Amino acid sequence: MPDIRKSISPNKEFDQNKLKERLTPTQYQVTQEHQTEKQFSNAYYKHREAGVYKCIVCGIDQFSSQTKYNSGSGWPSFYDVMDKQNIRCRKDASGVGGNLLRIIADPSLIRTEVSCKECGSHLGHVFEDGPKPTGQRYCVNSASLDFKADEVQGGDQDEPLLSCPATLGGCGGVDGVCQRVSKMTISNKQSEQSV
Repeated sequence: MPDIRKSISPNKEFDQNKLKERLTPTQYQVTQEHQTEKQFSNAYYKHREAGVYKCIVCGIDQFSSQTKYNSGSGWPSFYDVMDKQNIRCRKDASGVGGNLLRIIADPSLIRTEVSCKECGSHLGHVFEDGPKPTGQRYCVNSASLDFKADEVQGGDQDEPLLSCPATLGGCGGVDGVCQRVSKMTISNKQSEQSV
């Protein structure tokens, strides 16, 4: 009979006091206490540089910029992971505090948590409202990631932006239409107000 503890335990364990020293308070709360960072204002939500997103705790490659897209959720979204052997998924009812009556009334309230298989750090959640080819939306906290840019010699390093509004998990639109959007230039000019 397989040892269930072995199958759910991380491969590496880190000293919690050393992690508190190494990580920012938000990074520690997200990765070790399963918290969620503030949406729309995190480091990688609108980040489009080509490269690899790694686990902030152990450094394992988790997501590629080639699978990143705009879900409108306010967090970095990816439609696939680099290697499914590097993640662990489990059902998560923490969003409703384990309220069984709410879960019975609406089973979609149970989310699927995604964590790093190597160190056990909380990354985010995966939903089934992403774009093709996987139909998945890995909704990930920026605080759980570290970005390593591709070493490209010259040229434009930004990845094309795929847009696919999230329809599950309490965010995004309802039409679910995926489309490529052109690059946007954001102006820092403040609008003048009349007195």
